[in-house]
Amino acid sequence: MSRSRFYLFILTAALLTGCKVGPNYSRPDLAEPSVFRFGGKKSTRSLGDLEWRSVFQDSALRALIDEALANNLDLQAASARVLQAQANLAAVRSQFLPTIGAGYNYNRSDLTNFTNATQNHSIGITLLDYEADFWGKIRRSSEAARAQVLATEDGRRMVQVGLIAGIATAYVTLCEQDHELGIARRTLAARTTSLGLITQRQKGGQSPLTDVRQAEVLIAEANAAMRTIEKQIAKLEHQISYLAGRPPGAIRRTRSFDSIQIVSTVPAGLPSDLLQRRPDLRAAEQLLIAATANIGVAQARLLPSFTLTASAGLRSREFSGLFDNPTRIWQLGPAVNVPIFTGGRLMAAIRGSKAARDEAEANYRKTVLQSLREVSDALISRQKSAGVRAAQSQVVQARQSALGLIRERYDNGASAYLEVLYNDQELFAAELSQARARLDEIAATIELYRSLGGGWDKSSIPAAK
Repeated sequence: MSRSRFYLFILTAALLTGCKVGPNYSRPDLAEPSVFRFGGKKSTRSLGDLEWRSVFQDSALRALIDEALANNLDLQAASARVLQAQANLAAVRSQFLPTIGAGYNYNRSDLTNFTNATQNHSIGITLLDYEADFWGKIRRSSEAARAQVLATEDGRRMVQVGLIAGIATAYVTLCEQDHELGIARRTLAARTTSLGLITQRQKGGQSPLTDVRQAEVLIAEANAAMRTIEKQIAKLEHQISYLAGRPPGAIRRTRSFDSIQIVSTVPAGLPSDLLQRRPDLRAAEQLLIAATANIGVAQARLLPSFTLTASAGLRSREFSGLFDNPTRIWQLGPAVNVPIFTGGRLMAAIRGSKAARDEAEANYRKTVLQSLREVSDALISRQKSAGVRAAQSQVVQARQSALGLIRERYDNGASAYLEVLYNDQELFAAELSQARARLDEIAATIELYRSLGGGWDKSSIPAAK
């Protein structure tokens, strides 16, 4: 067998008989429930499958979400991380191809007690510098890098899911604060009117001065409440502006709090579907895949590596003769590198990669449990918040009726103004609690949508090969 045929045989054997060391990935066994707790009956439909435009009906909110998806800096940073991971994957995959390069070299040497100096000019080209992936080190590295790309892509999707839910919650809270401000203003107007009537009664000798002072307390309380609510409104507008990627400013509202509707009749779906829908679960699994592949990379470094090289060039003592009368040089041959003693570095790397894989699996299992908890928390919050809102409505009705009767008794001289004061304060607090109970119900629905992984279109992902 000629020398060239021998080299070709070595290359072909390395490519055809190469294997991949290290474990192959398999999804860990997960103790998934058949249904979500408080999720009702089994259903293949899920709120998380809905596109966010069909969940949020308010036009101003939709415009804010569109603006945030275009300008939010956290989302832009997440997109940049995806590009970094893609570049790293391209760099890893480039190792499958041989390296070709060219270079020029000049050296001069002078020896003591010798009058003549020697110099050399050389120019050459590397025709082949290729490491045969006999043990699958490059393939495992590519497998890990690809999983990192998918993990960063799902990380960007999780930022998007959280951004949409954050914008929606802040906007609904802003509308609720507008509603509370309306309650406070209406209460202040009623209390101001009441103060005028009581002042007249006091001047006519029908009411003591203490009634006037107590009425003034009610007005001061309503004023203080208004100032607090106005502060919260401004801070919410600043928060929404920040999420939308713009300087602090006013936020447009198109609906009153009472008219805001969030789609909430769709069931939660099946826990098994959560693994493919929720981006942080997908990202955690991809990190586990990458950690599993890195074990193979570490194990392959313990084995011999095979490199094929081929180069050619020209050499001359004078630069002018480099192309006129050069010495031709060439090199062709395989190289084998066998690690014999590395001070335990390679074995330590294998142990470290296995520990990293165990950590990634624990994080994956933790993320699964956390997602199940978040969905169940949102389900029970939505159910109980609806009951609280209904109960608070009854409290408001009862307080309004009681206050009317007590005012009538006070006007007839049958009750002290202290009773009016107490029931007026309780009605104000009940109306605010009613608004906050409805906010809790809507916020729980938004949180359920987020915890189910709603807010991104999984149909845009190409089928895995």
